[in-house]
Amino acid sequence: MSTVKEIKAAIAALPAPERAKLESWLLNHAEQNLGRVVLPDQTARRRSIYGKTVLPNMVLLERETKSL
Repeated sequence: MSTVKEIKAAIAALPAPERAKLESWLLNHAEQNLGRVVLPDQTARRRSIYGKTVLPNMVLLERETKSL
C-alpha cells in the first residue's frame, strides 16, 4: 500500500471489530507521542562540521558589495 486511497480502502474492508481495534490503537499511539517532537541540534551539528570557526554573514557582505 502506497497511497492514502489504498490505505483507506484496506481499512474500510476490515470487519467492524478490527476497525475499532485499529482506531483505538491509533488514538492511544497519537496521545502517547503528542508533544514529543525531537528537533535536531543544529548548533551541535555546525560545531561538529566547522569547529569554533565563526562564519561571515554572507548577506551583509553581499549588501556591502552592492552598495559600493
